[in-house]
Amino acid sequence: MILIQSLSPMRKNRSCPISGQHHGNSIYRVRGLYNTTPTAALQVIEGLMPLHIKAKMQSTLVRVGRLGRNCDYEGIHFSHESYEQPLPPSTIHPALFSLEDRITHGGKVPSNRTPIEVYTDGSKINDQTGSAFCVIANEHITKTRKAKLSPANTVFQAEMLALKAAIEWANTANEDFNIWSDSEFSLQDLKSFNVKSKITQEAQMTLLENARIRFGWVKAHIGIKGNEIADTLAKEATTDGIPASLPFPKRFLKKQLQQLSLSRWQAEWVNVETGRSVYIIIPKISNKQLHWSRECIQFATGHGPFPRYLKRFGLHSTDY
Repeated sequence: MILIQSLSPMRKNRSCPISGQHHGNSIYRVRGLYNTTPTAALQVIEGLMPLHIKAKMQSTLVRVGRLGRNCDYEGIHFSHESYEQPLPPSTIHPALFSLEDRITHGGKVPSNRTPIEVYTDGSKINDQTGSAFCVIANEHITKTRKAKLSPANTVFQAEMLALKAAIEWANTANEDFNIWSDSEFSLQDLKSFNVKSKITQEAQMTLLENARIRFGWVKAHIGIKGNEIADTLAKEATTDGIPASLPFPKRFLKKQLQQLSLSRWQAEWVNVETGRSVYIIIPKISNKQLHWSRECIQFATGHGPFPRYLKRFGLHSTDY
């Protein structure tokens, strides 16, 4: 970390392997440009984030998202407890992991119904996330539960929370239950032996203790009453559900770091002394490549076979 913090795109030491100049050299070779072309301008044209910024971003991502350490980046404190941390695989012996046969994937109206059926769902509307399940006995709704998650939480997390809540509720009753979900991916995750998600592992442990709970996948929006009710409840939960806290997914951490890195890059692009002719054309940086031709880059930067440029190196007698 000390090494990374000591680097700067304007550093005079050109031999640094992660400096802006080294980054620029690779662009010169690929595009066939003059090696005096401003690196900062080329990075903006090619949509390539400066390496010193990207290195700090990746370092923070690894520290917080993989090593479970707190870290500060661009004045923001990132606590590892706020984000999902990968867990080691389950310690249960594979021979005792018997969930595969308890989850069906027919997708149709359930035929092997039990007196009490549970339906779960998750939803994300207008950047709000909700999770819900409902219990139906003798065609009547006997229980519902709605939870509101953070906007940063995903639909998958909402669906897994609904499944876990339904499992915990069903585990308190000494009866046979079918729990139905229209999220096939969540059910696949639930029966996976190598899953590293904490919420999924907790749900698995409860299931392994209670063999009377079974699962099934149903297609969404084909008229299954319980599924439609759960869908409505999950949508309502985005606004009026009981607040629930789940760690943010790793991709949200990546998004935050990316936004901060782009802001840092933008600030440097505004203040750097070189590449001002390109700044007039492209004042706002982006990760998108502009696909300029070599001739366009030479013209925009002024670093090309032009009399004024060649005169600087004694290769031409006049500016015209």
